Amino acid sequence: LAVSWFQNALGLDQVEFYALRAEAYIQLCDFSSAAQNLRKAYSSQPENTDFLERLTLVLYLKGQCLFEQCAFLDALNVFSQASELQPEKFCFRYRCMACLLALKRHRECLSFVTKEVEHGTTNADVYILRARLYNFFQQVDLCHRDLHSALLLDPKHPQAKVPLKVMVDQAQEARQEAGILAVQGKLQRALQCINCAIENNPLDPSPALPQMCCVISGETHHLVLGHFTSLSLGFLI
Repeated sequence: LAVSWFQNALGLDQVEFYALRAEAYIQLCDFSSAAQNLRKAYSSQPENTDFLERLTLVLYLKGQCLFEQCAFLDALNVFSQASELQPEKFCFRYRCMACLLALKRHRECLSFVTKEVEHGTTNADVYILRARLYNFFQQVDLCHRDLHSALLLDPKHPQAKVPLKVMVDQAQEARQEAGILAVQGKLQRALQCINCAIENNPLDPSPALPQMCCVISGETHHLVLGHFTSLSLGFLI
């Protein structure tokens, strides 16, 4: 009844009643119709920021409903519209990221997140999300760097601390195994372990790691073996 009344009353003050009719549609949870009316009100009075705020809120609600219905592509389109209207609001961009993940469009999501990082985000969750994407693409060293960046922003963030500790532990185990393999003369496998250690902990300050990543040839076997052997003694103590 309220919607019907507002339709009959539009001739009185069109802009105001577009906004009022939108509110009636919101009460009915008809976010599509509410957004249409708010767009008309905002296009008539683009200087009215209240209309813009209300419109983007309705678009957010509509997008969230679509997302919960697993209509991820439609939700992405709606959140993108809201983000275009208010690009300064990161909440719309974060919902776009969630939609891209749900659609399994990981490469696009990675590009989206990287742009957010380049814009100077101070949100640790953004770095953690990109770390997970890097891990998905098996770019372990980049994953480690983003987890480290997340902890610089939020030192107690559990979603960064736990996986980073696992990676550091894996790096230590790989280095120790490399020392044992080197003593056994299995230099190719030792080099693989060192590469694994560097990927899992690229910020390790040890000056020995870059030296061990040389190309092993017949002429350098004895030099590398001696280097590995001296390091392995430290690992085994």
